[in-house]
Amino acid sequence: MIRLVLLRLSAFVLTLFAASVVLFITINVLPGSAAKAALGIDATAQAIQRFEAQNGLDRPLFVQYLDWLGRVFQGDFGKSFQNGVAVGPELLKRLPVTLELAVLAFIIANLIAVPLGAWAARRHQRATDRSVSFLATILGSIPNFWLATLLVLIFTLKLRWLPPGGFTPLSVNPWLNLRQMIMPALSLGLVSSALLIRIMRASMLEVLSTDYIRTASAKGAGGMVVVFRHAMRNALIPYLNVAAVEFGFLFGSVVVIEDIFLLPGVGSFVLVGIINRDYPVLLSAALAITVFVLTVNLVVDLAASLLDPRQVKARNA
Repeated sequence: MIRLVLLRLSAFVLTLFAASVVLFITINVLPGSAAKAALGIDATAQAIQRFEAQNGLDRPLFVQYLDWLGRVFQGDFGKSFQNGVAVGPELLKRLPVTLELAVLAFIIANLIAVPLGAWAARRHQRATDRSVSFLATILGSIPNFWLATLLVLIFTLKLRWLPPGGFTPLSVNPWLNLRQMIMPALSLGLVSSALLIRIMRASMLEVLSTDYIRTASAKGAGGMVVVFRHAMRNALIPYLNVAAVEFGFLFGSVVVIEDIFLLPGVGSFVLVGIINRDYPVLLSAALAITVFVLTVNLVVDLAASLLDPRQVKARNA
């Protein structure tokens, strides 16, 4: 088990390093000028030159990367080109908002996907199975920003049940926080559940066709007992791997949703950085999302290894 953890941690570090290189190069070679975005379209050539020299943008790209990486290791994520605000503290302040949104959306997606996928597999090639597959197709074809707009139209403008946006910390007012976060979470979670329903259904179908499940059924075990006591654990192993990736997509796809609902999270921070060509903001936000996604994948990968009966048996041997 220790060897497995060390291997996964080594892969984590190497992947994070490669991702940081790709992020830095991609952001810096995109068309546009950070100096012009910060100084305005009327900035003179001398002012642009001075700005680039002050911020190290006139140096070779690999020198800029090494300097940025060294500062990141020291906990310094730089200052925004637009307002000079330190990026690190601002990112830490916004991270809980995005994390709460992603977790709520993930919970919603799994509450839909796990029971529906298992139910569809249990009722394979029947009306229930076809209905669930059709629902997954519909949910998967809906853009989350369109669904967000529809939810605002129904629950805010028509029914007046929920506020249109904004954010109140959970510690200040839990009820208001939930009312403000439910529509953004539904916008992401409903769309995300489409893929997870298919994965859960496919995984459960594979497990239900195995010999030990047929044996359990032949011994008189009820349908629900077979599904939830015997099949669910093995079906969750491939499902968890895909769910971890999907959670990463959720965390990284909050940009538009946070903008629609006026949530002060990492996603809206990224959007501001893109609009303003603010390299420190973009790099820090993108790196934070990357670290979070890789961490989740690492934890789920280890959890899946613990759940796998074959590896459990090997460790106990």
